[in-house]
Amino acid sequence: MDSRAQRLAALVLELRGDLSQRQFAKKFGVSFSAIQSWGSGTSWPGTQNLTPLAQLKGWSFDELQFYLEGEPLPPRLSVPQLLAEVRSLPFEAAAQVAKVALDTMASKGEAKAC
Repeated sequence: MDSRAQRLAALVLELRGDLSQRQFAKKFGVSFSAIQSWGSGTSWPGTQNLTPLAQLKGWSFDELQFYLEGEPLPPRLSVPQLLAEVRSLPFEAAAQVAKVALDTMASKGEAKAC
């Protein structure tokens, strides 16, 4: 198994935690055989599955790609740095950021309510 597949297998194992492969597959919305083959390096998940894997880890898709390639993750902005970046954006771009922030907050609020 190449190192990229090994990193994917390690990530899936970490994200599974105490769940069995079958339990994780059900929770993640894929087949047991998909989880099994990702763990053994015999298949590779498509983008539609890599993105949710990244999100489970708290990463962006790009950060996941860095990890899988064995590259250091790019530094994250601190909250004050991020706010400064948003403040420097043109109005329309700042409005898009605000909408995404509100949508994210709403979805996280719904997840906690469940």
